[in-house]
Amino acid sequence: MEVVNEFFENLERVIGWINKIFIFIACSMMIGLIVIVCSDNFLRYFLRAPLVWGNEVTELLLLYITFLGTAWVFKEDSHVVIDVLTHNLGKRKKKIADFISYIMVAIVSWVLIYYGFSATYDHYKRGVYNPTAIETPIWLIIAVVPLGSIPLFLEVFVKGWRLFKK
Repeated sequence: MEVVNEFFENLERVIGWINKIFIFIACSMMIGLIVIVCSDNFLRYFLRAPLVWGNEVTELLLLYITFLGTAWVFKEDSHVVIDVLTHNLGKRKKKIADFISYIMVAIVSWVLIYYGFSATYDHYKRGVYNPTAIETPIWLIIAVVPLGSIPLFLEVFVKGWRLFKK
């Protein structure tokens, strides 16, 4: 049992570092997003010369911010929760409900990892580009989906371990 505890403690530490790096990147992207939106609004309404690439970049930044922050939000229980069904449950039934939700999160994150890497590789191999102002390669756009889902998938196991360790 000590080996299992040590494994999950090390996994938790590694995921913690990955989350810190991802959150730093996401926060930096948020700053960039704010600058782009404010600049675009100023240029559009005062100088009548909007940024041609502004909307595309802000969409990409929103996608990256979302997937880079998902595992951290899940770890911190900072996501929106509707607890109408679970707030009256006892501790044991609440644990079971949490475990079932962790299984669902694991399944969804695994699907995002598997199909995300598959789609990313396919678009990379075919050289598909987004036909917009900056012609971003599609694989760069969707690569964040599986990359951001990996720490989420691993975090599910850590939270499940903590759930039953209590």
